[in-house]
Formats: sequence, structure tokens, C-alpha cells
Amino acid sequence: MGLLSQLFPGGVWVDASVIVELQDQFGASVRDQAISGGCQLLLERGYDASHYAEMAKIKGTRPAMRHADIATVVLARKCGGICLSSDAAVRKTCTERGIPIAGQLGCLRACVQQRLLTKTDADQLLDLFVRNGLYLPRNAVDEFLRGS
Repeated sequence: MGLLSQLFPGGVWVDASVIVELQDQFGASVRDQAISGGCQLLLERGYDASHYAEMAKIKGTRPAMRHADIATVVLARKCGGICLSSDAAVRKTCTERGIPIAGQLGCLRACVQQRLLTKTDADQLLDLFVRNGLYLPRNAVDEFLRGS
């Protein structure tokens, strides 16, 4: 979480459904852990009719996407920010809609570029992510490790 706070010092905007999803996966204290790690989670509640219409349109074209994923895409557009996700459907939706997106590899690259991590540290974190169950295409992992 400390790296996220350094990459995004103003905080990370999230929909309430994302907090619920994170709590389901990592436990009820995930929000407190983020805060103690210096990562401010900014809860968005100010959607208007056009945002809900965009959510409905995405759901219509990608019915299997969960609300948290759809809200993340819409929120990235609303804030003019970068969507943080490694979910394939989210990545495809963002790409189709011209919304910048970064997953684990993008964040690690940014950390190395901003000298928050050495390349060796980034490689070790990527290895840890993969060993703990993160799925990334092998060619993407190999390309990152080669420094491409």
C-alpha cells in the first residue's frame, strides 16, 4: 500500500462496491490497512444520470462484469484518472473507451521510473505476486523481467 500512496499521493478514488469486494477477499480490516500504509481511499458517491447510463451500457455489452469493475471504469473516466485493474474485461472495456489503464505491471514500471523501487525490487515483487496467485500471461511477465 505504501507504493500506491507514493504513486498516487492525492489518494485513490474507489466506488463503495470496490471496498466491499476487497473486504470479502482480504478481510474487514483492508481499509484500515490501506490507511495505515498511507494509501488514502477516496469514496465516490457523486454519480449523476450519465454515469449510471454508462454503467448500464457497459453491463449490456459485458453482462458478466461485476458492478465493482463497471464502477471502476466509469469512475476512472469521471475523475479523468487511470483505471487500476488487471481484470481482462476491465482492460478491454477501458481500451475500447479510451480510458488509461494500469495493472500490476504498469504500477511496477511507474515505481521503477519514479525511482520508488529498483528494477530488482520490482522483479522480486512481481515474483511474489505470481507466487501468491496473480495470473499474468507468461510472455508479459518475461517481458517485464527482461526490462522491455
